[in-house]
Amino acid sequence: MCKIVKKDIELFSQAELWDIRDVSWSKIAGSVASDGVYLKAEQMLDNKLHYFKLSNYDSYRGIFGHESVNELIAYRVGKLLGINIAEGFLRKALIKVEGMLYEAYVFVAESFKTNGSRSSFEEYYRNKRLSENESPLDFCVRQGWAEDIYKMFIFDYLIINRDRHGANLEVLKNTSKKLSPLYDNGVSFVCANTEPATVNDFDVMQDRPVNNFIGERSLELNLKLIDDKLYLNELREEYREELFSDLEGVLDTVYFDKIWEIISRRWENVKEFRVT
Repeated sequence: MCKIVKKDIELFSQAELWDIRDVSWSKIAGSVASDGVYLKAEQMLDNKLHYFKLSNYDSYRGIFGHESVNELIAYRVGKLLGINIAEGFLRKALIKVEGMLYEAYVFVAESFKTNGSRSSFEEYYRNKRLSENESPLDFCVRQGWAEDIYKMFIFDYLIINRDRHGANLEVLKNTSKKLSPLYDNGVSFVCANTEPATVNDFDVMQDRPVNNFIGERSLELNLKLIDDKLYLNELREEYREELFSDLEGVLDTVYFDKIWEIISRRWENVKEFRVT
């Protein structure tokens, strides 16, 4: 197996594909934004547990879409803005699913699991809420997590994340009950547009259906729940090159143009919430 280097993308040549045929994949049902299933796995690398995530999959088309690449771009957005986001990187790999070999991009993120002492947010909320009438957002405010949640609202709005369900955020129970870094950010941007020809028609400001567990089922309405200024870095025009660095040939350039339009135009709606 290829050695992991400290870089968030490594595009191996045909003869140097990252051979991870031994990884066993589990199927995760598709979200509100796409059909099919997602393939995920946990694997030890350099004596640390990592999550592996592929794009969409079905038995006819194989692996398709670009959610794994979205994960990398979302990670870079989070890092640039100062969001607490799980560290990750992208690799082109040789994988085996249901006896078939595929070449595909896999997003790999280091796990923050420590001694199994973690819980999905939904489970933790269900066990610790004061009553059935205490909303998930009110619960977070009571726990002292308001700033983290408000930053999550902004981040998800910027990347049009449709998949922040109750298990896509966790509580790290052995670290003073802190929230986990944000992860599983691939069902975002123009993830449902698997053909480049459809990308230009994507309305970057439309408020699409989402499955948020905390707040409203609307990314726009969640912005209105923010009642405090937040410490976030400013989105700058010069970040565009950094966001898409080394991704030439991974996606059609029309995706990069549209993703930057999404981020930059939506940033205009969130600037009022940030302070430096």
